[in-house]
Amino acid sequence: MPQEPLNRPAWQLPDGVSRGAWDYANTDSIATEYDQFHRDHPLLTYDQEVIGDIALKFEKGDQVAPPSAPVAIDLGCGTGRSILPLARRGWKTIGVDLSLSMLKEVRAKASQASLHESVATIQGNMVQLEFLKNEIADLLLCMYSSFGMIRGRDNRARVLANVARILKPSGLFVIHVHNRGTWIRDPKGIPLTIEGWWKEARRTGWELGDRIYAYRGLPNMFLHIFSRRELERELMGAHLQIEKTILLNRHSSGPLSNPLFLPHLRAGGFIAICRRKAPSNQPPKNQTTLDSPAP
Repeated sequence: MPQEPLNRPAWQLPDGVSRGAWDYANTDSIATEYDQFHRDHPLLTYDQEVIGDIALKFEKGDQVAPPSAPVAIDLGCGTGRSILPLARRGWKTIGVDLSLSMLKEVRAKASQASLHESVATIQGNMVQLEFLKNEIADLLLCMYSSFGMIRGRDNRARVLANVARILKPSGLFVIHVHNRGTWIRDPKGIPLTIEGWWKEARRTGWELGDRIYAYRGLPNMFLHIFSRRELERELMGAHLQIEKTILLNRHSSGPLSNPLFLPHLRAGGFIAICRRKAPSNQPPKNQTTLDSPAP
């Protein structure tokens, strides 16, 4: 399948995909240079530790061998940094991404590591996940603020509704977003917040937290940046129960120290670990247990 043209008319863009996100997904160099560009980002080391710890909890309760291998799906998988380590551990994995170039990188890595039987890729829009069956995922991932690339609260609600549908009753959903509270530390943060409030009140389709900025040669990259309350409200609105929220430090290299002191302003972002809300007061059988939620 050829890469899509960058000049696709706005009315033809997929649901929830901004012009900047479309250009990002369809610029080959973004994918081929992705690993090198992000190589030293501390978040991309720490979030893999979080995923590895969760995977270990599953593995203690399940035999990691076909046909009973647990299944992980990564929404916005990029070049496969989350699913390839899981595949090496014996998981069946599916990477979903809008970018065909990203998926080519995943497949090349999987082939080189002889993991092609454990790694599947699907080119798709996160807002339109109807191609995934009900209750197939033990672990569902949406990392490195991929969720923030979706434009519009209603579109994000569609993503989360599908997440709840795709998860097994005992499954877990792990999501990362950046924290809007850090804007206050930025010299332009307060004007940016005021401008966001004004645009939200005056412009249809604009939300407080939306940003358009230059990124890696793209003039109009889009990202929605969340408050903790906003993230929790959207997750709970999709009947996802938050088991644990990790408040990240300013550099996103680990948990925030002294998290009771102004966490909404100090945290660099949030990693939320969720499961489907049980239909009764009884938890799902055989569910993977987590530590108590962080303050």
